[in-house]
Amino acid sequence: MRNKYSRYIAVQTVIMLTIFMTIVFVLLRSQQSENNYLLSSIGQSVSYSLQQHIAITEGVLTSLAYNYEIDDHIDQRKFNILAGKYMEENPDILYIQHKDKDTVTDMVYPEIFDYTLGVSLKGRPEVEDAIEKAIKNKMTTVNDPFILKGTKDLLGLVIRYPLYKDGEFDGFFVVVFNFNAYMDKVIKEAVPNSYHISIYNKKGGLIWGESPWKDRDSFHVKVPVMDTYWTMKLSKEESSINANGALIGFISLLVLFLMGILIYMQMGLFKKDENLQHLASLHKELERLKESYTLALDSANDALWEWNLITDEIITSDKWIDITGNALEGHGISGILQKETIHQEDYPAVRAAFDACLKGETREFNQEYRIRNRDDTYTWVLNRGKVYFDGEGLPGKVAGAVSNIEERKQRESKIEYMAFYDTLTGLPNKMNFMSTLEETLGSIENSLCRDSILMIDLDNFKIHNDLLGLDFCDQLLQQVGDRLTGILGQKNMVARFGGDEFLILIRDCKDMSEVKKLCQNILSIFGAPFVLMEKSVYLSVSIGVVHCMEAGQTANDVLRNADTALNKAKESGKNQYCIYDAQMHDEIIRKSNVELCIREALAKDDLLIYYQPQQDLFRNKIRGVEALARLHSKELGMISPFEFISVAEYTGLIIPLGSWILKNACKQGKAWIDSGCKFGKLSVNISVHQLRNENFYDLLKEVLNETQFPVNQLELEITESVLLEFSQNNIEILKKLRSLGVSIALDDFGTGYSSLNYLTVLPIDILKIDKSFLGRALESETEHQVIKSITELAHGLSLKVVSEGVETAEQKQILKDMGCDYIQGYYFAKPGDAKSVEKWFRREQ
Repeated sequence: MRNKYSRYIAVQTVIMLTIFMTIVFVLLRSQQSENNYLLSSIGQSVSYSLQQHIAITEGVLTSLAYNYEIDDHIDQRKFNILAGKYMEENPDILYIQHKDKDTVTDMVYPEIFDYTLGVSLKGRPEVEDAIEKAIKNKMTTVNDPFILKGTKDLLGLVIRYPLYKDGEFDGFFVVVFNFNAYMDKVIKEAVPNSYHISIYNKKGGLIWGESPWKDRDSFHVKVPVMDTYWTMKLSKEESSINANGALIGFISLLVLFLMGILIYMQMGLFKKDENLQHLASLHKELERLKESYTLALDSANDALWEWNLITDEIITSDKWIDITGNALEGHGISGILQKETIHQEDYPAVRAAFDACLKGETREFNQEYRIRNRDDTYTWVLNRGKVYFDGEGLPGKVAGAVSNIEERKQRESKIEYMAFYDTLTGLPNKMNFMSTLEETLGSIENSLCRDSILMIDLDNFKIHNDLLGLDFCDQLLQQVGDRLTGILGQKNMVARFGGDEFLILIRDCKDMSEVKKLCQNILSIFGAPFVLMEKSVYLSVSIGVVHCMEAGQTANDVLRNADTALNKAKESGKNQYCIYDAQMHDEIIRKSNVELCIREALAKDDLLIYYQPQQDLFRNKIRGVEALARLHSKELGMISPFEFISVAEYTGLIIPLGSWILKNACKQGKAWIDSGCKFGKLSVNISVHQLRNENFYDLLKEVLNETQFPVNQLELEITESVLLEFSQNNIEILKKLRSLGVSIALDDFGTGYSSLNYLTVLPIDILKIDKSFLGRALESETEHQVIKSITELAHGLSLKVVSEGVETAEQKQILKDMGCDYIQGYYFAKPGDAKSVEKWFRREQ
């Protein structure tokens, strides 16, 4: 009898230990899965951030190379300007180098790294493979981080971009950025203090950090880096006791305690003649143990289940209904996998995983799928389990646990959404669009693709932003996105590029007329006002179009061309579209070269000023001279004022350019006065951008004080473009200028935006009639009467009149008969430099 009870106790003990170990196993697996997921999330975030930063650095090199393509004569000064700009935008960059075709450093920025000048890459075994690969394959290469010369532990990461001229290797652009600073920033932002990161090169050598604390608990990921890859390992420094750990400890103590009580009571029975009373007491104690075990199961976070393949019975914890939302129905596999509750897209994969386990193909399964709730919504669950085989290799039971992973899935979906969609408008973002465009370009089989790209910019959107506020304009951008998607259809793609710019991918356009029609539709939908917060706002858009993309182009190439066409549309007056052609690229190169000429001329004090005298018709003597800027380039020759002034206004150089002209013209005028020349007024043209500059009034006073030029002899000419921004501020600044004693002339009257009403309020002294009227006055009586009317109107307002472009005696006589006060043109005197005009003064006097 004693042996019988001993065997009974032993069997019970084994069963309870098995159940206990199963619970511990499931809970530990759950905890391990959670830790692994956290490691994976942090590791993927750091990996993505690292790749993005290196991609940005590669973008700097690409931009430098583009500048090299359009200007292969980059000297140290140009190099310093470009490098300084990129380093200002990318503070992690330590320095930027240029190496010639012999791989010798001939330019470096900043100067503190000039010890690298003259250093060649040849003969250095650690970089020979990378150099050979870069030159042979025309690809960007990267070396493992190394400690920079003269520093204790400053790691620098070197990225090299090969340059080619006429298909031949012509050197490198090299960027070295602070790997320590960047990794410290990444760790601070993305990695909790209890985690440890280390990075290894392709050969397994440690290049950053220290060896992981526990390799078996580490997350490993390969990070593509240009022509190589790194392996990043993330591990947790120490384990922390979480809720599952406390639960495991509680269950362990409870089960051991109950087992101790059971054994103690059973041992007591052995001592008391095994009577029925003690047997009843033992049965009661066993029932209590069963209830405690069930309570422990139900307190677990997961729904535990077990399927006995012999009896076809299923046992689950009460958490089953809480997690799955459905009561257990049926037996066998149909009870575990209730087909009517599992999402129809997920069921085949889930069933296949279970079948593979039952056939012995796998010993464990781990499946994520959606389960329908009572309200017909779906919840994501994770079902993990294992098949147990008997001694003959036949499956005896399957046990596992179901976890609710809805929160994790939503978090993953949110992260993916934020990575590829604009959070304000819900449209695809720039990264999503660029990826789609790269796929489209990569699938081009013939030389051309019939897809088109539209880049859209909202005209003058900043004004609305300043007047109406960010919240209003955010809602306005949402409505803009809705209008665009409403007319484009499902096959096309609308994305928000950033700010007030949108990108559209039009697929499979039949011909150019279809693209033009679509652009007209886009312009027309902005004809209706946007109504928000009881306000109506009108917007217009400018559109840049690239049609029929070519094989071999990159996404950046296409967007650059679209941006070029967009700028052309804006320059042409906005609220229109422009289709890209190769000539636009040539125009950009031309403008870039003209801009460079202006900058060099200002830096070298090498601009020219010509002067053209004006004649007083009734006193038959010099009335004054007009200062005219001229620009000459060795490469481009003489550049017309219309061209370089428009470039200066577009680039903002008009402010320093206008200041230079004003100062040097006054300086020359004072020199003439001191030499005895009498020339009357000195007219200097000023741009509306100068007039709008808040410092212009003080600048003018400073110039007059420095040059000692008489203020009553200075005349400032403004063009009719100032009327585009007609405001009280413009009137006030003109009044302040006149209060100094300066005369104000309105130039090119009648060619632009003039309103006769403005003449009554603008504080001006002189009206200059554009030469285009005079050219037609001899042929048209109407034009003749226009000039006469303008002259009479000006005299009625106590204004003097200057007529430009007088080239014949007949024109001069006509103007004199009309009562015109002054003339300017080739008939009286051609423009000339200071010396030739001074000779003309003396000859006339």
